[in-house]
Amino acid sequence: MMRKKRGYTREVPLELVRDYKLFAIACEGSKREPEYFKILRYLSKKIAVDVIEDIVSEEEALSINPNKSAPKWVLDRAVRYIEKEGLNNDDDLWIVMDVDRWSEEQLREVASYCDQFPNWNIVISNPCFEVWLYFHKKSDINVSKSESCNDFKTEISTLEKGGYHPIKFLPYFADAIVNAKNADSDKNHFIPKIKETKVYQLGEAIIEVIGKNDFEKFISLTLPKFEAEKNIKLKKKVN
Repeated sequence: MMRKKRGYTREVPLELVRDYKLFAIACEGSKREPEYFKILRYLSKKIAVDVIEDIVSEEEALSINPNKSAPKWVLDRAVRYIEKEGLNNDDDLWIVMDVDRWSEEQLREVASYCDQFPNWNIVISNPCFEVWLYFHKKSDINVSKSESCNDFKTEISTLEKGGYHPIKFLPYFADAIVNAKNADSDKNHFIPKIKETKVYQLGEAIIEVIGKNDFEKFISLTLPKFEAEKNIKLKKKVN
């Protein structure tokens, strides 16, 4: 089936005009973040979610930046995605990054590039994406003793029986938005302070498009089916 056009302008043939908003998401993580965002594809027919790592291979990204160990690697992968897929004026590109390992100067480089385009966004977690996950389950992160990424990864695995899985956390997506936003001590600065995250901005943008009703249907109807399928797969592995 032909994918409807994602051009740089709205001047596309009527038969190719689509009725959904695209959220293209470039993640820094190689597993946990992509798995989380892939499930958001099923939130509503009003949106589509592309996890850029699924569409742009490492080889393609390396062709424009052989240095994989810098924040610009994520940006270059996003740029290659735009070149390959296109992006309508009504679509959004979101770059999801961590403070861990990177300097403020490096993060500012990526943010400055995003500022050139009205629908390009960068959301950062400090020190890592697991801070965003924490807010799904807890409202007050100050009670957590975790400081490093390793600490938070360990703690996240204890917040749900059986360990972390995005299906177990996504029912609390709306709670995470509220909790993370309330914890944001400087909403005007794009780099969050320690134990804070800006990923709630992406969550707000998604909820604004799909509406409360579609979100509640996702929580009550779609996620339970995914949970059942996941349990079946787990049982098969055990057997």
